[in-house]
Amino acid sequence: MRVIASVGLCLALLEGCATTGGAEATAAAPPQGEALAGEQGTVVMARDVATALTNIMSPNALPPAWANRVGTPNDAFKAKWASLVPGGKGEVVATLFDVGAVTTDPGSRAEVQAKLIVMSDGRVRWSTVAAREGANVDAKPTPGLPTADPVVSALLAGLIHRLDAGPCQVTFLSGEELLSLPAPLRGELGADIPTFADSCGIIRKHRGATWGPILEAAVVILREGQAYIAVASHFTADTSSGRLVLEPVDVAPVTGSTMELGWGDAPQAEAPKPVSSAGPPAH
Repeated sequence: MRVIASVGLCLALLEGCATTGGAEATAAAPPQGEALAGEQGTVVMARDVATALTNIMSPNALPPAWANRVGTPNDAFKAKWASLVPGGKGEVVATLFDVGAVTTDPGSRAEVQAKLIVMSDGRVRWSTVAAREGANVDAKPTPGLPTADPVVSALLAGLIHRLDAGPCQVTFLSGEELLSLPAPLRGELGADIPTFADSCGIIRKHRGATWGPILEAAVVILREGQAYIAVASHFTADTSSGRLVLEPVDVAPVTGSTMELGWGDAPQAEAPKPVSSAGPPAH
């Protein structure tokens, strides 16, 4: 069983990653739910984030929506980028967002984590949704997210409502779609139905609770020649502007049986120093 807190797809650098046990995902095709309202609204964000991270070495090419909102990569990041992405950009395969929600009411401690997958052609899918409850829950809502990104906030609210009121279904990657991804990603992104069902059960135990949305990280999967490269970034909240800022974290090859990639430590709470861009700042 993959662990939702693996350094691979949950990015262990993030606070509050839950360790969720359960049975192995079976080979059976997972049930598919109707798309959640707001899923397609994340496609534009995913394309902007992918464009920003693939142009990290060319700040003047950043999309206007992310002008002055992308941190400066450190020397280690630059060296890995030059080595792993010699062509300069690579071909975007998918953009993965680490998202979730946590209860904010006194006496109610539960958190939900998931990976929102936006394929390069605009298809929106989900990985396994995992949840936990109790004293070990330490996740916190992303500061100012409802204002900074109301689309993502509304989508996460819709996710919690769907899994609470039913049905316990979202649109997972199909077997055919998994085959289009590099083999190391299939086990990480394929649906684990028992864990998903347990998560719905936990959410329903906290019916009526107030949930705060979480947007923690983005990973852009690139194809460079015959190789696949993961470019990881962390979202931070810029309290002075009320906007989200992308902090580039690491570049690593997608290799091995799992994506156990060492992304390093989480960035500090303050917003990173942005690189300059010719585009106007977003409001």
